[in-house]
This record gives sequence, C-alpha cells and structure tokens, in this order.
Amino acid sequence: MRHVTALLEAARDARATGDLGAAIEQQGTAIERLRAGTNPLALAHALRHRADMLIEAGRAAEAEPDCAQALWFYAQVPEAPPLDIANAVRCAACQAEGVGDVAGAIDLWRDARTRYAKLGAVFEAMTGSPANPGVAEATLRIEALGGS
Repeated sequence: MRHVTALLEAARDARATGDLGAAIEQQGTAIERLRAGTNPLALAHALRHRADMLIEAGRAAEAEPDCAQALWFYAQVPEAPPLDIANAVRCAACQAEGVGDVAGAIDLWRDARTRYAKLGAVFEAMTGSPANPGVAEATLRIEALGGS
C-alpha cells in the first residue's frame, strides 16, 4: 500500500504543477495496483481523481468509464462517505458537460446539488462558514446550462 500512496502523491504533485500527462499516468498505475487490492473506497477515490484530471486535460470522453466505475464502487459500500459520493456525482456532471451532454449534465448537477445540500454541517465544519460551495457551484452550472 505504501507504493500506491507514493504513486497517488506523485500524481497529486504532478497535477499541482500542471503536468497532467504525468499525473494521469501515475494515477493510472496506482489504480491498477488498487484493482488488485481489497479497498473499493480507495479505488473509487482514485478513479474519480483520474477522471477529474482527464476532464481538466480536455479529455472528457476518456473520463466516462472512470466516472461510472467510481460511482459503482461507491454504491457497493454502504458506509461510503456522502461527501465522496457527492464529489463523484459532481465529477460525472463535469464529464457529461465536457462531452456536450447538456441534459445528462443538468440531471447530474441536480443530483450533486441535492447531495451537497445534505452536507451543510460538513462544509461548515470544514470551512467555518455556513456557505455551501457544493450547492453554489451546482446551481451556477445548472443555470449556465439552461436548467433551473
């Protein structure tokens, strides 16, 4: 597991410096190792982050399988953290938006907004503010896509 952690940290560092190619590669290697393990939450988290990186790199179509798999793995674990699930739905919304699936993106953003709305206390504990950035972002994206 230590090697996987090092790969994930290397991917995070590469992404932070703007080297998305290296970040995606490192994340992919970590994902393959996680697939051989027994931690579906870690795998779901890693898949979501690679999807985020692919979307950020303008490769949203390639991110679709990672989004779907991340959501599937989260659904298999009853104790999956609600914030992680909301973030995975957000990622899927960004992916749908990135490939031009406006209706799908609006539906996913609505789902994400509902999930984030249930996490007000979590956001307040994290930020010290009653503002909910998840709800705010989802609402803005829905409106920008022509939804309500």
